[in-house]
Amino acid sequence: MMRHIITFKRICVAGFRNFFRNSWLSIAATAVMVVALVIVLSAVVLNVATRNAIAELSTNLKVSVYLQPNASKEQINELQNELSGNQNVDQVTFISQDLAQEQFIDSFKNDTKLLEGLALIGTGTIPASFEISVKDLSKMEEVGNIAKQEQYTAIVESVSLGKTDVKKTIERAAATQRFITTTSIIAASVFAIVSMLIIFNTIRMAIFTRADEIRTQKLLGATPGYIRGPFLVESSMYGIVAGIISTSLVIVVIRSLGSKIANNAEFIETYAILSDPLNIVLMYLGSIILGMLVGIISSSLAMNRYLKIKHW
Repeated sequence: MMRHIITFKRICVAGFRNFFRNSWLSIAATAVMVVALVIVLSAVVLNVATRNAIAELSTNLKVSVYLQPNASKEQINELQNELSGNQNVDQVTFISQDLAQEQFIDSFKNDTKLLEGLALIGTGTIPASFEISVKDLSKMEEVGNIAKQEQYTAIVESVSLGKTDVKKTIERAAATQRFITTTSIIAASVFAIVSMLIIFNTIRMAIFTRADEIRTQKLLGATPGYIRGPFLVESSMYGIVAGIISTSLVIVVIRSLGSKIANNAEFIETYAILSDPLNIVLMYLGSIILGMLVGIISSSLAMNRYLKIKHW
């Protein structure tokens, strides 16, 4: 057991030494990997922010069914039951004429002329209605068509599918989210491939540079694992350093921007998620592991090709 621990320690020490021995190549490989990991982390952050923003905006986008003043309680209950039973409907809220009047007055309490006009024409002009939240925004029209059925024409005055400006904002946010995801995957893949090529060439040069040293180790009875170990440690160091730097950069940006937009309803949940210590730790671990995988795969490809030539 002790022998294995000593061997592992020697492999790690050799890997650390090799990482700093090729300082310029190490900096180049690490820098490119930092760019790739920053793109990946930024894509995750932007997707979380966009998804939460869409969810927040969606709460304000509802199907409104306005009822005729002469609608009976039985007819209202019949329509409410059909709406509630639809698989696309999340919640149905009945707003009576009195409640609708209170909400209207509260919304326009600073507009005295409008309130004076409402008092003149009477409160009965504001109809009762159903406010319907849907599970899928693309199904809003389908849900609205329920109230447009012929059997409800006598009690339904009109159907509104939400504010047009909110719908357009949500559509733009969804399109932005898809664009961010696609672009980030492409950009991160390109930089990951470039990073792998740099690490591949770095390990290849290291193998050629240490050919005599490796040959001596082989003659002294070193196992293939002992010879390969330092190269794997060295390539893992690229991922560890790049993961720490990239995550730190993203967190700094989140902190600086978060203080400015955290009070906006669309970003409150996003900032809370990204500020949570556990999630920050997971971001560090995820980027480090991803970086290490890129480094280990690159170095393994280089060793399989060039160490095999020398029959090691």
